[in-house]
Amino acid sequence: MITIYTILIGLTLGVSMAAPPGPVMTVIMKKSLSSIKSGFLVGMGAMTADLILLFLVLLLKNYVDLTAYEPIIFILGGLYFVYLALKILNEVINTNRMKESESNTDFSYFKGLFTGILNPMQIGWWLTAGLSIIEADGISPFYFFYLGIIVYVYLLCFVIYKTHAKYQEKVSFVVNIFSIFVLLGFGSYFIFSFLVMDGLHF
Repeated sequence: MITIYTILIGLTLGVSMAAPPGPVMTVIMKKSLSSIKSGFLVGMGAMTADLILLFLVLLLKNYVDLTAYEPIIFILGGLYFVYLALKILNEVINTNRMKESESNTDFSYFKGLFTGILNPMQIGWWLTAGLSIIEADGISPFYFFYLGIIVYVYLLCFVIYKTHAKYQEKVSFVVNIFSIFVLLGFGSYFIFSFLVMDGLHF
């Protein structure tokens, strides 16, 4: 049964998933420099990843120990985020290529999908908070969870794009540097976590 409580919980969860700084938000901000559509498509790709993870949790929670796959998730996610950081760094150094890549919106959705599906934080959220909510309230809150994500992502893309349209290079530089540090930081952390999980110590 859908109630006001269910709606509020779902919307709050959607914003709580989309709002914190992290790899997905970083890619959304980066793509929003060129157009609202590009940034929004990244968000929709990441939201598709959430939908896939929701179905996997529902299907496998009683049959498979999903936490056993954490090391693989950490190393794949870590390497992917480091790759994205180095790619943005290369674009900052080669400004002509940066302008070229920002105009290419064709793969924004898939970049969001891969960033979401390889994000250990996103996967961890579904294995902990997401699973707890499913057990307590069923899947009803998640109808509004996705609505919360859509509204938040669109507003974020709109603000970034309009700010960039006004201040141009300053905003591009700040967003790119922020993106490099966030992605490199999370990527390094996840790779280090994989090494620790795998029993390698320095």
